[in-house]
Amino acid sequence: MRVPQRSGLFSGVAALACATVLLEISLARIYAALFGEVHAFLALSLSLVGAGVGGALLYVVPSLARPPALFARMATLASLASGATLATVILLAHREPLPVPAPGSLPWLALCYAASTVPFALGGLALAAAIRHAAREMPRLYLLDLVGGALGGLAAAGALRAGAPRAALAAAIFFAVAGVFFYLGSRCHEGEQRASGGLVATFVLGAFVLLAGDVGAPWLRLAGIRRASPDRTELETWTERSLITVDRPRAGAAMMRLGGAAASPILDAKTTPPPQPEDMAYALHKDRGPALVVGVGGGRDVRAALKAGQKDVYAVEGDRGVVEVMRGRYAAFSGNLLDKPEVHLAVGDGRSFALRTPLLFRNIVIPSTDTVEASTTGALALSEDRLYTVEGVGDFLSRLLPEGTLVLTRADADFDRLLSLAAAALRRAGAAAPKEHLFACSAAQKTALLARRTPLAREDVDALRRHCRKHRFSEILAPDRPATPVRSALVAAAAPSTSAAAALVAQGAPDAEADLTPPTDDRPFFAYTVPARRLPAVLGDVGALRAGQTALFALALLLAVGALLFALGVLLPPLAARLAPRDAAAPSTPRDAAPSATRTRALTFFAAIGAGFALIELAVFRHGLLLLDLPAHELPAVLVVLLVSAGVGGFLTARVAPGAATAVSARVAEALAVTAALSAAGLVPLARWGLGLASFPRALLALVILAPFGVLAGSLAPLGVKIVDSVSTALLPWCWALCAFAGATAMAVGALCALNLGYSALLLGAGLAYLLAAATVPPAAAGATAAGDEEGAASREGAAAGEPPPRDAAGARPDALEAAPIA
Repeated sequence: MRVPQRSGLFSGVAALACATVLLEISLARIYAALFGEVHAFLALSLSLVGAGVGGALLYVVPSLARPPALFARMATLASLASGATLATVILLAHREPLPVPAPGSLPWLALCYAASTVPFALGGLALAAAIRHAAREMPRLYLLDLVGGALGGLAAAGALRAGAPRAALAAAIFFAVAGVFFYLGSRCHEGEQRASGGLVATFVLGAFVLLAGDVGAPWLRLAGIRRASPDRTELETWTERSLITVDRPRAGAAMMRLGGAAASPILDAKTTPPPQPEDMAYALHKDRGPALVVGVGGGRDVRAALKAGQKDVYAVEGDRGVVEVMRGRYAAFSGNLLDKPEVHLAVGDGRSFALRTPLLFRNIVIPSTDTVEASTTGALALSEDRLYTVEGVGDFLSRLLPEGTLVLTRADADFDRLLSLAAAALRRAGAAAPKEHLFACSAAQKTALLARRTPLAREDVDALRRHCRKHRFSEILAPDRPATPVRSALVAAAAPSTSAAAALVAQGAPDAEADLTPPTDDRPFFAYTVPARRLPAVLGDVGALRAGQTALFALALLLAVGALLFALGVLLPPLAARLAPRDAAAPSTPRDAAPSATRTRALTFFAAIGAGFALIELAVFRHGLLLLDLPAHELPAVLVVLLVSAGVGGFLTARVAPGAATAVSARVAEALAVTAALSAAGLVPLARWGLGLASFPRALLALVILAPFGVLAGSLAPLGVKIVDSVSTALLPWCWALCAFAGATAMAVGALCALNLGYSALLLGAGLAYLLAAATVPPAAAGATAAGDEEGAASREGAAAGEPPPRDAAGARPDALEAAPIA
């Protein structure tokens, strides 16, 4: 069977994109299970790094993939990407990793990341070759590339249920399928070198056999999962969000762990829940309700509410997998806890549920399932938590009865920041003296803080104090209890004029380096406590950084690697191109015919749009996840909207002539800069307002936010390719490489910016990147016109007659796409 080259190329690129996105998401889940959640963020940058490496290689060595061996080489590259994916998964699954950040773990991590980058580099090389060869088809090629990526996101939603390693094997199959399409494309023209059918078939069958073998007799089990002990694990199951493991029951409780950073006990139905500080509100309310528990976990806090006599307990859990575990294998063990008539379960975002329900609650409990290790080593610094923001706490306070209470729980080390957060929310709610509304006690390295909209009466304080003494909890804060100067400043009637950190410095206290500024929806990183003023010093102390700020350490590594790759991407390709021997197949064709000034503008333009898109994606993507009320499916839904809208934006540029593309690109980049600036002021309030809407209006709001950014940002890359193609086709791979390297670097810079300054600053940074793009749009070649149907037809007719394709003002062009009939 033969297919037109155009169909083979487009189908192969779509399959490559599908495999790339599926592998990216799968590796993120695997890295989170093996090394911690922060490494999932690093894994998401691998596709950009790989695309950059592939583009740079193609610029330096154009003969890696060019006619007449173009389709044969792309088939080989896609097949090798499939094999590299299989090798990477096996490497990650069957070698015991060193604990992170243990001594000697860095070489092992470097090996894992290097191996994981290889499939993306091979796929990126094939994609860069396709763009160089089909530059005039870029709008359609770009649309199919991004639609393929969207399909990869949808595939991940289903494949992850079978396990992240199996999802990665599925990605290997899609890489192999891309090789099949390229192989078929190589067979449709006599002048094209044919791909090796045996090589392609080997990887297709190999990927299918390995996946089928794991389904029939599971062998692909991660040996280095972050868990207490493999021998104690009774259940191991993957969800769309994370890996869930449950230990064998001991002393009436089975410990459930989510990704190694969170743990919650599942209590036996006959076991009385042991007292915890977060139960103290029931000393005031007894059996009067209703109560709301945000974060069910193993159900301990639901059991505590029932033990107190509550008749209406509303329980909200954001991870559908947790609910399935509780209602599945551990239903009988837990006494069918979540199906009791007193328990009303909802799966979704707890804050959104509280805002949408008409109920007012007498008690709201937000327990913390984070492990003490994760809290004290800085592993959660990159994790957003919109429950623990000034606006989030204020939303919960607004859903309380006048005498109602809100109980927040965090690790002891986080108490001062928790106190700062609660006091700020109470001031915003109108509390004149926040200290009169607060009470805190501690046990087992965790502190619970009770807040009430109305001041605590004397008898309320006495009841809470008796409860704490009865259960031997340590009293930390009370209205009538003297507090340290710092805590007194935090709970004062007015916000402290000087930072609590400065006060700690004055006292010489050991916690002087912590940032106690209350988190906001614009900067929702409760676990990140490094003040911006101390960031350079913290980054400079590598030993302390690895031990106490593991997430920041990983982010610093990504920034260093991204910056190094970007610098190499700028400097090495032209140097290597000059040193490399001239291609014997085309001795008269210059490797890069673009004038120096035009080349500089083109490279700067692509670097700017790569950085701008990465920054936009970080900010807008997060708010889209927040708004979509699709538990466990928010990620693929946002991916589909963003990628498809970007593909549509690229496709809409098909009729823009190269001569007009410069002006259009500048106008689009300026529009993006204005949109980003407006979003910096209005996106956070708009997203917060949307939380109170029903599911369908929220989805529409997410679409309204995401789609314009996607359409505008997605149009710039095809426009840039159209311009550069009119000047020098040989320059395209280098431009594509810098676009990818700039995106990877911007991810690290953007994350640091969001941690320290908030998402609004991130959006302003994206606006600056697009202003730079608008200022550096390269000029098209003189006399360049649109590649319309007449020109394309002439090109195809000439090639069919054995004539070379038409040349433009910049010199020779690569062979045009051939359309052969299906035989």
